[in-house]
Amino acid sequence: MKNSTIAAIATPHGTGGISVIRISGDSSIEICDKVFVAKSGKALADAKTHTIHYGHIVKGDKIIDEVLVSVMKAPNTFTREDVVEINCHGGLVVTEKVLLAVLSAGATLASAGEFTKRAFLNGRIDLSQAEAVIDIINSPSSLALSVAANQLSGTLSEDINSMRDSVLEILAQINVTIDYPEEDINDIEKEVLIAKLKEAKNRIADLLETSHRGKLIRDGINTVICGKPNVGKSSILNLLARDARAIVTDIAGTTRDVIEERITIGNAVLNVYDTAGIRDTADTIESLGIDKSKECIKNAELVLFVADSVSGIGKEDKEIFESLDKKNVIVILNKSDIATMDTDTLFDGYTVIKLSAKTGEGLDELSLAIETMFKLGKISAGDSNAITNLRHKESLSGALYSITSAICALRECVPYDIVSIDLTDCASRLGEITGKTVSDEIVDKIFARFCLGK
Repeated sequence: MKNSTIAAIATPHGTGGISVIRISGDSSIEICDKVFVAKSGKALADAKTHTIHYGHIVKGDKIIDEVLVSVMKAPNTFTREDVVEINCHGGLVVTEKVLLAVLSAGATLASAGEFTKRAFLNGRIDLSQAEAVIDIINSPSSLALSVAANQLSGTLSEDINSMRDSVLEILAQINVTIDYPEEDINDIEKEVLIAKLKEAKNRIADLLETSHRGKLIRDGINTVICGKPNVGKSSILNLLARDARAIVTDIAGTTRDVIEERITIGNAVLNVYDTAGIRDTADTIESLGIDKSKECIKNAELVLFVADSVSGIGKEDKEIFESLDKKNVIVILNKSDIATMDTDTLFDGYTVIKLSAKTGEGLDELSLAIETMFKLGKISAGDSNAITNLRHKESLSGALYSITSAICALRECVPYDIVSIDLTDCASRLGEITGKTVSDEIVDKIFARFCLGK
């Protein structure tokens, strides 16, 4: 049974220069011919693949819009089906009317992610590449975009398939021994198998090791700006956000609640929490804000501790700094444009940045310090297969556990059928990443995250 022909708006809803209606399926060209009148008078059915045609979308004898229509014939398309894209003017009403005309001509409204799902089901891309598509769309930084683009090109898939092939090769040898006991594996052959499994295990472990940094690239670093009142925390948030996100006054205690903002600085994405200045106070509302500040600091992956380089380091600064324990801390000496305070010995062993929230001086140094602390530069330099997807991490963790069990079983002379079970599970877990051994339910959940038209 062949798939229906689907259609959807592929561009964001709203007013713009151009909107694109995408159509995919065996009847794409036939359906579009029902609503498109080419200026040349020729039918799209007679058009060459990968050509663009000027004309009008019509309903009956009424013109809806002046458009350009792209014709792309299978199999050299995104979905490996015939694809037509209508480029119309980018208004809400006109775009909807063009889509309705296409649906009235026989197309079915696409569900979320259905175009990419068809690309996966038709073998153009595997599941990890399909997930990279949504990562490209949602990339919060140039580094996240670079990692996602590499995964879309198939670099991760190649690594996973290579690991899986190594495991399957050893599994085949184990299964021969199970089926033909007279072909028992001798001690030398067993050591060779163990060595090969250890090599595959190390590759899985190395890839899994990138998942922490990959999460930071994709989801951002939970970052808290903290310090005593009136040292410029909110001014620094506004500098990072490039917007007046927080109220700034000379009155201590202005910030009474935690302000959240997602920002990009260099290759780092920060989920920034600007906290209430920490001090002893009788103000009930301010105290609640301070308690929330302390909770945020406790759960932070990065703490930007701010001190005033004009007034110097006082008792309150020292008490707050010492309470930070051994978290990832970068010390910011604010107001560097009007002060030249030397680094306090309290901060020995910590990264210290002299920054001016007023002029932005020191911002590049802060960006570099964050990238260095979280080793983001290593991924930027070519570690393109960083694991940014939680599903991939869980599958790799399961594969690592199974292959480790198989190695232990071989060493301890456990029956080969037990070893076979472990290796089968390992191969299955790796296959989940690329979609070779994944359930339909998981596939549906993945593509439900996509937007309409993609």
